[in-house]
Amino acid sequence: MKFSTAASMLLLAGTSAGFTSYAPSRNAFLARSSHTEEVRGFRPLKMSDVVDSKEETFEFQAEVGRVMDIIINSLYSDKDIFLRELVSNSADACDKKRFLSVTADGDSVDTTPPTIKIKADPENQKIIIEDTGVGMTRDELINNLGRIAQSGTKNFMEALGEGSADVNLIGQFGVGFYSAYLVADKVEVVTKSMQAGSPQLKWESDSGSSFTISDANDEEAIDGSGTRLTLHIKDDAMQYLESSKLEELVQRYSEFIEFPLQLW
Repeated sequence: MKFSTAASMLLLAGTSAGFTSYAPSRNAFLARSSHTEEVRGFRPLKMSDVVDSKEETFEFQAEVGRVMDIIINSLYSDKDIFLRELVSNSADACDKKRFLSVTADGDSVDTTPPTIKIKADPENQKIIIEDTGVGMTRDELINNLGRIAQSGTKNFMEALGEGSADVNLIGQFGVGFYSAYLVADKVEVVTKSMQAGSPQLKWESDSGSSFTISDANDEEAIDGSGTRLTLHIKDDAMQYLESSKLEELVQRYSEFIEFPLQLW
């Protein structure tokens, strides 16, 4: 994700109810969420690979697999960028929800304030990033997390090959979500779309060649709409479970976010 060069003052909003909030500055991000509702280019695996009637397994688009290989095997990247990319995605989701709410029927508008929350769970070796944004439908999960629109993956790989980019610039090519695998060996995404009647869904992948999508009724309920990412942190990235490290990163990147960031 390319950041604005204009510097902004970071304001500490204070601590409330166990949260450390960081006041936003100006939004330097553009929404990346796909509006496509028709899923193309994906072939579900054979029925024997389906765990149950509510879980389905899909193969990653080939180009996505290549980018993930690059990220996973990258030894010299600044792993800090994972938080920058994932928080910027959350900000995009909140921004899109705000835009769609302007034109929505007044009786159906979700009035939940736009927020982004970040939590470290050292005991279970997890980091959780949750937003109250637009959320995703099943088709959007497949399109947004299983494929790359506008040849972003191809452009990223070509730039790497030409020596004009490195993994640290991954967000500029629209593939920032996969930076999660710099620090995690498994990622879970629980989401609920703001579209009326949308179910709560779960996307999951252990950085292999496939991902699963299933109903998430047994997961903690998302109020209104939004997305909750759970990163299962690698053994060599345990420093990101330390509150001081997360706070440092949140302060560094919050000046580029328009919406409140809460660390708890």
